[in-house]
Amino acid sequence: MGHHIRHYAPGIHYYEVVAKCCGDEMLFRPDPMALGLIAVALQKACKNHPEIRVVAFNFLSNHYHLIVAVVDDRDAPKISLFLKTLNQTLAMSLNELRGRDGHFFRGKPSVTPILDDAAVADRMTYTHTQAVHHGLVERAEEWIGLSTFRAVCEGKSSIEVPFFDEKAWRKSGSRPETVDEFTETISIPVSNPMKWDRLSPGQLRAARRAHEQSVRDRERDMRAERKAEGDRRALPKPSSYAKTNPYSRPAGPLKRSPKPWAHGSKKAVEEYCERYSQTRAVHKVASEKFRATGKLGKFPTGTFAPSSWDVPARR
Repeated sequence: MGHHIRHYAPGIHYYEVVAKCCGDEMLFRPDPMALGLIAVALQKACKNHPEIRVVAFNFLSNHYHLIVAVVDDRDAPKISLFLKTLNQTLAMSLNELRGRDGHFFRGKPSVTPILDDAAVADRMTYTHTQAVHHGLVERAEEWIGLSTFRAVCEGKSSIEVPFFDEKAWRKSGSRPETVDEFTETISIPVSNPMKWDRLSPGQLRAARRAHEQSVRDRERDMRAERKAEGDRRALPKPSSYAKTNPYSRPAGPLKRSPKPWAHGSKKAVEEYCERYSQTRAVHKVASEKFRATGKLGKFPTGTFAPSSWDVPARR
């Protein structure tokens, strides 16, 4: 089917986003300042693009997983604007924090449609167990980076993150008595999966317990898998990850898996791929015309024209 194009298909309300740091460096290292800056970026993206609902996320040291939703599928293309705000803010603030410049992320973020409620539940579990999956902690809540796991299980509508703006404080003269003036709590909204919005209070509590149990089951399976592979090492204290060298990379070979076309049942993914193939064919014709003439024609709903950099200069 060729390379992926960004496609927000009609009728799809959920998307999984994965963005990775350049060179797999630990630029999201969960030290207090980085946690605050990540929270500020998330809060800004949510405030600027209220149509986008944040359902789940997990920031590891070198990449993040994010599940977003739209109530109206016509708003789905705005996810690209949400991600632009989020990733540009993260890149600028964390590059400055780490004393670096240049590209922060390795390529464009991966955006994958989630086709049904069962797949949404599975991807939420997958997102919340990422630190366990990578062998960093034994249980999801032990990870000290930003994650929605406890908020989802406890029914919280937001995550509160303390943030001390050290840069502004130092510019003001670094007076100890003014620290409180530059300390605030950053609130990141967390939304229920839309299916949960229709549940009674008792059913909602059961859904949250079911999600936590799913995470526990996945944790157990991951521990058993590590044991079967002969990995019996004692894991570091979770607090030690805040002191990791931010320019280091994961030890050992990295496992690369191809980006899935979509998440869902086999039948749903097959139907999506068939629709996507047709959409991509139309997009290809429109793109070739745009590159050749510079004239912007009609592109399929939920897709974008190529960058204007791809259009030859007219003489």
